Amino acid sequence: MASIRARLVDLALPLLGIKRFFAEPDRLDERIAKLRARRPVRPRAKWHKRFDIREFASRGFPVVTIEPRGGARPGAPHLFYLHGGGYVMDIAAVHWDTVADLCERLGASATVPVYPLAPENKAPEVLAAMHSLYLELAARHGAQNITVMGDSAGGGMSLALAQMLKADGGPMPGSLVLYSPWLDATATAEGQRAIERRDRMLAVSGLEACGAMYSGDLARDDPRVSPLFGDLEGLPPIAIFSGTSDILIVDGRRLAKRLDEPGMPEHVYREYKDMFHVWMLLPVPEAKQARSQTVDFIREHRRAA
Repeated sequence: MASIRARLVDLALPLLGIKRFFAEPDRLDERIAKLRARRPVRPRAKWHKRFDIREFASRGFPVVTIEPRGGARPGAPHLFYLHGGGYVMDIAAVHWDTVADLCERLGASATVPVYPLAPENKAPEVLAAMHSLYLELAARHGAQNITVMGDSAGGGMSLALAQMLKADGGPMPGSLVLYSPWLDATATAEGQRAIERRDRMLAVSGLEACGAMYSGDLARDDPRVSPLFGDLEGLPPIAIFSGTSDILIVDGRRLAKRLDEPGMPEHVYREYKDMFHVWMLLPVPEAKQARSQTVDFIREHRRAA
């Protein structure tokens, strides 16, 4: 059973308006326009006291680097974090807090691209930009030292990026971490609608609409958009975190089932009962537990490198 704090947060989630955003696809264009008019969110002041945080715009979109003051701990990994938001929503404060917390626990540095969003930008160009940035980081930090990770849409993009690297013979990261990953943009999986009534953040109709915005001319079952249908062999170790009150648990379970087959990459699948979408980012005890498991997983595969 979820903690009391998690249950209270779950009850409060509708106040954020995210469920309404995804449940009314006919108003998505209007609401996305309002989002674009908002001031960008960046790390809170407390993190600037603990880290050297820099922002670069030379790639045509912001790229933020986070490094412990005095430098990363010797042997620490480098995190490449891709934020969620249905490919249409900008990075949020909880993303910055999560990345900074993981960096603090690991003594690590991180790169966080504030990547171009749909519908203005489509999957092929967004992935190409992430691919180029990753290769630059691999040359600087060593690919095996990098953990590629993300939540929701960012989790899907993380897996799609690893598949692209495998296909073109690029240097593979040391590990992947996927929080509540969105892996199937068709939004047709059996079981999602049964969970939808208790999911206080996501709606199937919104996933369909956002998937169409991001995919552009690609079919929504194209692995660049829906990496669940792509090649998994030869990928680095993968950690997957899902919650049973999240419609995207269907994606996490299907990925874990495929990874259970012979010849697939090493993986761990963590399923939390009664937990909601991207709980790992929110101020609940279960988030601390998931992040501790994340740190252990990343450290294990750094030592194995």
